[in-house]
Amino acid sequence: MNNQLTKIQFDKMKEFYSIEKTKVILKKSQRNKLWKKAISRDNTLDFLSIKLKCPSLCHQILKSYDSGKNIQPAVFSECVYAQTYANMLGLNKFYNCLEDDSILSNDVKKILKNQNLYPRYAYCDEFKTKMLIQSGGCNGIDCALIDLKSLNLFTIEFKEPYAKTSEPDLLKYGENGILKITDKFIKEYPQFKYMLEEHKNLNFFEVMGNNIHNFSPESINIAVSNNYSKKYADVICTEDKNGNFVMVPANQVSLWAKIEGEIRPSGRNPYKVWTPLALNKFLNNLGVKYNNELITVEKNKLEIRKQRGGNGKISGYKINPLFFVFISDCEDDGSSITFNIKKIKQLNPTITGKVNFKNLKYLDVKEYYNLI
Repeated sequence: MNNQLTKIQFDKMKEFYSIEKTKVILKKSQRNKLWKKAISRDNTLDFLSIKLKCPSLCHQILKSYDSGKNIQPAVFSECVYAQTYANMLGLNKFYNCLEDDSILSNDVKKILKNQNLYPRYAYCDEFKTKMLIQSGGCNGIDCALIDLKSLNLFTIEFKEPYAKTSEPDLLKYGENGILKITDKFIKEYPQFKYMLEEHKNLNFFEVMGNNIHNFSPESINIAVSNNYSKKYADVICTEDKNGNFVMVPANQVSLWAKIEGEIRPSGRNPYKVWTPLALNKFLNNLGVKYNNELITVEKNKLEIRKQRGGNGKISGYKINPLFFVFISDCEDDGSSITFNIKKIKQLNPTITGKVNFKNLKYLDVKEYYNLI
């Protein structure tokens, strides 16, 4: 991994720090309040005010309403950071590429496609000399700045002060619970190769309920800096402890953030049970009663599972940290829970890196790179 700055990194960092220090347009506490209102479908949200300040955020909230899905806090930050950077660069023309991408030339579309970037929103200056493009898609960078004359591309990753990098599902383990590592997985996610090799004998049945954090600094640094297998950001933009918008080189992130690695035995995504023998052992340990495919278990032997999104609503019951059943698939008589064994879900393990910029200071970065 090359830790030296490229010419485009240095030039864009120099440009960034030559502009007057800028606060993000909505600080984290303000974004949190807005997010809570958005996921609760609060009818007091002032969409006109949001649109004037950050049109992409307004569109994302309305889009979440239409889809019925809750918007994620990270989306708020991406929209706010992109708008902040656009303001700094004087890119005062906003375009919603999800509805009409005619502002993008064929050459620009080709560049974005080659980079696996799918344009959501674009910010352009009046004379169309440069364009900031907020993108989406799997394994893609958050944002790209394009010089519309030279067609040079500068890529930007947005990170909240404490955030995860990419978090892919690991391969499904077998009945023995041992972590699986294949050449195909490493080819797709090479940034996690060394983290996985350090735990090649990990047994998920033995560590369930506990996330794994003991990795070498070297393996975590690779995972965080090389966030994507094919797409590497030139810089990371975040906010410092005082709410100032800050840019750091992506390949030197460990200079500016505390970095962490994590394997989660119980990841985000539930699947049909793939280790039925192990599940039966866990069920028998709970003393469940069988009636063909129906299972009855004492309610006090199960832990509750809360819905994601911060509203605290119970979404299901845990057999253990790896297996659960949705509450909608259960019958509750007050003391016992009954459900069909085929309704049980199993959580897949995941792996990620984390960055913590909470002690970052704008001036420290500017002075370090002699950009005063």
